[in-house]
Amino acid sequence: MCKSLIVIFTVSWLTAPAYASDPCASVLCLYGKAVGQGGGSECRSAEKDFFNILKKKKGSIRWSKTFDARKAFLNQCSTADPAAISKIMSK
Repeated sequence: MCKSLIVIFTVSWLTAPAYASDPCASVLCLYGKAVGQGGGSECRSAEKDFFNILKKKKGSIRWSKTFDARKAFLNQCSTADPAAISKIMSK
């Protein structure tokens, strides 16, 4: 009985949903903004995921590394058009 409870607990813990940021949602929302169409309140979390990517050293933001990290995040979306990502990053 005790082993069964341990197994059930372990399995339920391992299958808990992960709430990770979605790079494809960020691409979609940010591209919409880049071309003049906003996504509304549905895009707030996707935009926040993108803009919360900051690379710092000793408390100072390293803009070059931040740019690279944000671009790498968007490139995780395999279905995104590279031209769309370039347009987002140029803004």
